[in-house]
Amino acid sequence: MTDDIDQIPLPRQLGPRRRGALRDVLMEEVRGSSRPWWRRTWKGAAVGGSAFAMVLAGGAATAYVAFKAPSNTASVLCYSAPQLKSEHIDGTRIAVARSMPAGSSADDSGTVAIDDPVAACSQAWQDGLLTAGNAPSAPSVGARHQVPTLVACTLEEGVAAVFPGNPSTCERLGLPQVAG
Repeated sequence: MTDDIDQIPLPRQLGPRRRGALRDVLMEEVRGSSRPWWRRTWKGAAVGGSAFAMVLAGGAATAYVAFKAPSNTASVLCYSAPQLKSEHIDGTRIAVARSMPAGSSADDSGTVAIDDPVAACSQAWQDGLLTAGNAPSAPSVGARHQVPTLVACTLEEGVAAVFPGNPSTCERLGLPQVAG
């Protein structure tokens, strides 16, 4: 490979027009890079910042739509099948009454907030108040029934609704899953 060194062509002179054009391009490049760093990267920072803000906003919107805490915790709707609208699907509304000692006034009455809708409906399934897709049978005292996998969704009116199924059930029904 070193034997080919004798075959390197002799240097050629650039013509004055070509040398002037090359010098102009080189000077333009030097002039463009002499700006302060913040001026050179302004467009890149603006584009990068805008893209980051859009991704952040998209993630927040997705989380808001996919997960929503119920605003009405006084009761929970328990469904026997993963369907919202059907004449043949049974369900029940569960509310927990406030403890009222003897002699309490009517102002002390009401319900206690239900913080865990799945646990409340699990108890209804366990007691036999709900059965998969069928009308509930008369609950038998002391009997324990099988509880399916349950998922809590939030209805448009802000009430938690519990359905048998996995977490994708809420998405399939077009409802946000209960946050938390």
